[in-house]
Amino acid sequence: ADDVANAAQNRADGVASAAQNRADSVASAAPSAAVGITHAPVGRLLELPGSVASAYAARLCAGLGWDVVKVELPDGDALRLQQSRWSGGAGGAFAFVNAGKRFVRADGAALRALAAASDVVLGDLRDRALAVLGVGGDDLLPRAVRACVSPFGRVGAAAHWQATDLTLQAASGFMFLTGEHDEAPQQLPPYAAELAAGVTIAAAVYGALAAARDGHCRHLDLATVETLTAFTQAQHGRYVATGEIARREGAVKQALRMAPCADGFVYCAPGAVATAGMEGMVTLLGEPRLADARFATAAGRMDNFAEYRDLLFAAFSQRPAQEWCERAAALHLTFALVQTIDALFTCPQLLSRGYFAPRPSGGRTIDLPALPFRIGDGQAATAAGAPLRAPRAPGADTAGVVREWLDNDSPTRSTRGNET
Repeated sequence: ADDVANAAQNRADGVASAAQNRADSVASAAPSAAVGITHAPVGRLLELPGSVASAYAARLCAGLGWDVVKVELPDGDALRLQQSRWSGGAGGAFAFVNAGKRFVRADGAALRALAAASDVVLGDLRDRALAVLGVGGDDLLPRAVRACVSPFGRVGAAAHWQATDLTLQAASGFMFLTGEHDEAPQQLPPYAAELAAGVTIAAAVYGALAAARDGHCRHLDLATVETLTAFTQAQHGRYVATGEIARREGAVKQALRMAPCADGFVYCAPGAVATAGMEGMVTLLGEPRLADARFATAAGRMDNFAEYRDLLFAAFSQRPAQEWCERAAALHLTFALVQTIDALFTCPQLLSRGYFAPRPSGGRTIDLPALPFRIGDGQAATAAGAPLRAPRAPGADTAGVVREWLDNDSPTRSTRGNET
């Protein structure tokens, strides 16, 4: 490893000046017709240490054919050893967000040279975060897009703050709206904010690449917290228009949304709850008392909520959740099965789309989600991300990346997509 690092440093010393010149002249260079990308199969993405959000964004790009090279901190990515909150296992989250990437160790001049040889640089590019690698965010100059991904952005009052996924959920306002009225705000599952931000980041990168057709490098500053804040836009509008602060729904509801069945739960709102009628529910449940005029309007249901709720609960408890969903579908009611996590692995819809793919992790093979989209047309469509190889050890690909990216700067056309 030391020999490779020394060789990389020597090569970097020789190419850093040329690489810098290439970056400086990007404005006058004629970009490729493919949104400014200069290397096959799609382009080169250099991922710097950051968060689950930036790692997932890079993983989405890897699934779309990018040559993604991940630089880890000297001690490796902390997510490699992150213990699962529930099962006690380690490494599953890392395997999920890092499939299909190559792994290198680099710092200083070698890192600047790799950045200059890439089309996109992505990660936490705040100077404090990169200090251990001997560079600053402004030192890394790719051909097309430089994307800084951090909890609160690169500028602003909280720009220097660190955060966990749960603190981001709280800071965004999203947590305040989640849960029951008589309980404290509820958290989403771990990494929900980061993964949502990863999708936003990947989309922003692709948009910036399209803009980079003019030859000018685009600089993105993405704050993870703002992704979740954007999800509360309906509540923003209500506050601006009326001054009302939206809160979690009260115990007395316009219509019942969640019902316990013989073996689980169903989401059972028969439409927009404020205007929902009871005709379909009466037919589904075989409960004529629900046709009472008192339950015909949202106001009436709220005035008689205890009786209304008890009638529904008693009826739903007589059958399994799946059977209720099938019966509701026949009546064109908007029901949904509330699936448990284990049920997802046998869900016919997910299985038919190849959503789960086997990945090596911790010496065994586990099923992990692939990518949340498919590439193809009709029956020829294939699940995106399924063939991507599992993550390797820190720095395992340094020699190959240095050879391909720095020695001759030749187009990278590999068969990594077929590796397992």
